[in-house]
Amino acid sequence: MNSSPSTAALRMPLLYDEGRTVAKSFGITAPVIGLRRAVFVIDRHGRLHWKHVTAVGAAYPSAAALISQLARLTS
Repeated sequence: MNSSPSTAALRMPLLYDEGRTVAKSFGITAPVIGLRRAVFVIDRHGRLHWKHVTAVGAAYPSAAALISQLARLTS
């Protein structure tokens, strides 16, 4: 977990996956490019709720899409 001052205000843990163990288990490693860009929403029980995976350089999901998915966790 990252506890640097720049992330201290976040109300959620962040994962630092130096050995790519989690990346491999989530299927986002890729030959040549290393990792695909991905955003995951995981619920409080550790279950994958939603994911968005693209190739490197591709767009991330919109803020509206993320807010929608997070709202579904709390409803």
